[in-house]
Amino acid sequence: MEPAEIFELIVKADERVKYATPENADLRRRQARELLERARDAARALGHAELLRQAEIRLADLGEEA
Repeated sequence: MEPAEIFELIVKADERVKYATPENADLRRRQARELLERARDAARALGHAELLRQAEIRLADLGEEA
């Protein structure tokens, strides 16, 4: 996966949370977590420290241990 694709996963995760409604907030948080886990794993595999840090920060913001 290319850095731009990893960044796009992070952006998509942010959008899931940002545009969540009270009715679908839990679902959107789960979706965001899945996207961020994919981004984190891909950034780690690529050795891209900055994208890895961004994914881990956002996972922590969701209450997940990164």
